Amino acid sequence: MSDPPPTPSHVSEEIQTSSQTGLPRWLALLFLLPPVLILAVFGWRITGREPVGGVFGVNAVGQAGEVKRQSMPPILLDTFDGQKMQLSDFRGKVVVVNFWASWCVPCRQEAPTLERVWRATQDRGVQFVGINVWDDEGEARRFLDQFGVSYLNAPDPTGRFAIELGLTGIPETFFINREGMVVERWVGPIGEARLTELVAQLADAPAPSAALPVKPS
Repeated sequence: MSDPPPTPSHVSEEIQTSSQTGLPRWLALLFLLPPVLILAVFGWRITGREPVGGVFGVNAVGQAGEVKRQSMPPILLDTFDGQKMQLSDFRGKVVVVNFWASWCVPCRQEAPTLERVWRATQDRGVQFVGINVWDDEGEARRFLDQFGVSYLNAPDPTGRFAIELGLTGIPETFFINREGMVVERWVGPIGEARLTELVAQLADAPAPSAALPVKPS
């Protein structure tokens, strides 16, 4: 039986260093991975849930997801173009929130669809918002440029927004009615017909009725 190939010197040094410092070997080897892959691994660990039909937090199969009706968490985000944004700012509009990352293949596949439907519906009181997670900022900006994304996008560097909504992986899309409540959720890539249908259902719903004035007694 032939001897196994020698371990590359830099890997061997990392493993030796880990034994000297008491660090586990897997942690030393982790530092040899590309930064974006590390972000993906830890992004999946943040959710603590299995992705749908994918790995590393990638939801490869599109399907309706269980939704917890709740108001949007009051989290302030800094958009890629330097604006301060809270989703509560869009109360009165239909809001579509899409979680994505530049390295996520299904995210890249659905990006043109999201942009087309946004352009077609923005005049109907609809606001699309992209939330970038588990990613490198430079790669995320290149993604937005490559696909010509014109709606608001912001990174979620702490993962807090993703955790508040119970994100299971990416891509994942949440639909918020004009009253600011999360009412629909789509796990995985979404097709143009289904996206258009969900947006239209909310856009065409009756607007919340204003409170009637109290008549003096």
